[in-house]
Amino acid sequence: MPHLSLHVPARRGALPAARSWVRTLARDEGLPVVVTQVVELLPSELVANAVVHGAGPTVTLRAGRDGDHVVMRVTDLGDSMPVVRSSGPEVPGGHGMRLVDRLAESWGVDAGADGGKTVWFRVETRAG
Repeated sequence: MPHLSLHVPARRGALPAARSWVRTLARDEGLPVVVTQVVELLPSELVANAVVHGAGPTVTLRAGRDGDHVVMRVTDLGDSMPVVRSSGPEVPGGHGMRLVDRLAESWGVDAGADGGKTVWFRVETRAG
């Protein structure tokens, strides 16, 4: 997977475009179905968080490979850091970062030099 990026407007309507872009990349890479599902779900959650909690006119998605891993990055101009909530399934919303925490091999947040942040995650490309 070459290192690619997509800029989407920071509004709710951008989520389908982001999800479609990621799904196409994963399929083009020939990733196993279970990996494709995770690689499609997690950026969707991060883009949704960036739209709701971030700032700026756009959200940027970046995708690439690092050996046997897909690395996805979602950047927005907001300074609020993501939180892994411990609410139960009966509570609507707030589950995105918990999914990232459980399904990604690793994840983190990099603060931007001029503000903003990039939330990233790594997923093994081989189904386990």
